[in-house]
Amino acid sequence: MQIWAVAAYEGPSVPWIDDALRVLGLNWLNGLIAIASFFFAFLSYVWTRRRTKLAYVYVGEHLLGSASDTLPPAIVVQYNGISIPRLTKTVVVIWNDGENPITADNLVASDPLRLEIGGEGEILSVAVLKKTREVTNFRLADLAPQLSKQAPLTFDFLDANDGAVVEILHTSTERKPRLLGTLIGLPKGFTNLGQFTRPKPRRKSKNKIVAKLSAWVFSPLFVAAAGFLIAVYGPRPAFLFDLPSSSLSAMLGVVCGFLTTWAFHSWASRRRYPKSLDLEALE
Repeated sequence: MQIWAVAAYEGPSVPWIDDALRVLGLNWLNGLIAIASFFFAFLSYVWTRRRTKLAYVYVGEHLLGSASDTLPPAIVVQYNGISIPRLTKTVVVIWNDGENPITADNLVASDPLRLEIGGEGEILSVAVLKKTREVTNFRLADLAPQLSKQAPLTFDFLDANDGAVVEILHTSTERKPRLLGTLIGLPKGFTNLGQFTRPKPRRKSKNKIVAKLSAWVFSPLFVAAAGFLIAVYGPRPAFLFDLPSSSLSAMLGVVCGFLTTWAFHSWASRRRYPKSLDLEALE
């Protein structure tokens, strides 16, 4: 009986293979792949979803008078010959926040689309300040009577991100409007994304490339990715290893808390409506 012995080849190692095996053996790689898979699944869902959604945000301010007090008796303000106790301006941004188009056929005649103000005030005037596209024919319906609490709206169609900016001058103490009506295919009603927080004025950069790079560099996603790469590949100061575990944990907790708060604030103060509806009245 013959016995064959096979000896393992011990030749010179290939550097890139050794590096690849070393990287594949790192524990953090499994976590990174899991996170990437989660984000890929989320993005796939976002790209393929089909929703019917009409959303709105608003900005309101008292131009004359306040929410609690009317104008002093010595001051008389009239609108078309009618004395008014105060003057309030509310700007509303309405747009199709879904993927499915919304047409005039979706509007229900018995419960039309309309904006309503609260309190005991009356609407003085309504104007469409801006539209994403003129072809949508977003417009005001007839106001009856001349002074009322509701402003009917209508349109021919709204594709994704189509909408308009509507300004209401009224005498109500409440600056928050309500979007009312019934749309076929939208049983849960409209999505109120709340009051829009005016962003701080920024200096406009003449170089568009520099402006876009700055926006990316100071974004929470870029900071998180940079911090992860620095933690894995960056230098590790010796004094960190000399600190007690409790101090190191507290330091990491403070840093993570600061970054989380900053990221949440950036997310909460973002522009919720389409960029095509940007207007000076919203700044």
